[in-house]
Amino acid sequence: MKGKLFIISTPIGNLSDITLRAIETLKNVDYIACEDTRVTIKLLNKYKIKGKLISYHSGNEEKRRKEIIEILKSGKNVGLVSDAGTPCISDPGELIVKDAIENNIEIEVIPGPSAIITSLLISGLKTTPFIFLGFFPRKKIEIEKLIEKYFFIKGTLIFYESPHRILDTLKILIENFPKRKGVLVKELTKIYEKIYRGKLIEIYDQIQKSEIKGEYVILIENEEKEEWEKDFEILKSLNFSKEEILNFLTKKFKGIKNLVKKRLINEYRD
Repeated sequence: MKGKLFIISTPIGNLSDITLRAIETLKNVDYIACEDTRVTIKLLNKYKIKGKLISYHSGNEEKRRKEIIEILKSGKNVGLVSDAGTPCISDPGELIVKDAIENNIEIEVIPGPSAIITSLLISGLKTTPFIFLGFFPRKKIEIEKLIEKYFFIKGTLIFYESPHRILDTLKILIENFPKRKGVLVKELTKIYEKIYRGKLIEIYDQIQKSEIKGEYVILIENEEKEEWEKDFEILKSLNFSKEEILNFLTKKFKGIKNLVKKRLINEYRD
């Protein structure tokens, strides 16, 4: 018989935030695949868990994925954890899940903490809909594509960001959306947890005065009508043609061409 792959959620900060089922599963699996053995061993030591650790991260994922699948095929059970929170979200764990499915290996999820949901709950922003977009991109062209595709959708946008990039990312967001409100969450559930709220420029000013350390979650609100939407409605009320509306708005506002086209299709249905 083949073994089973267990996707196990672990604490995002406070080591007490772990389920009894997660502890029991970690004790019983044959191997534990983790991002950083130095991080995972602290959790295992706290709960007196002895397990064979396999280092699995973005630097060795191709080689280790094959090894882990072979272990599962041999009948051994493997627990998959990340450094913090729920595995497979913005980490290479999702690739193991895909491989396991292709090899008809049974998968079981042990649910638990998630930085995405925890930050959304504490933010005070609208919880539905929300879109999680992983880590904020680095390259200019990727940033432009992301903004055009997601930043005009109503709801709450959520990103991860590192301490080394947080100020640069906030600057980019402020340049494109100076009026947007947001929430910045630092070191969730840890001793130095900190929440920053307000307009993005206000958050930037606040964080500059504090120690920039730890992991961050950025949440951005988009509930009010954008300026282009207001202009659209005015132009339509004045009986401007579809082509005139498209040309006017795309010259005045950056990155909204596809959004205007979709709006035109919906507004001018036969």
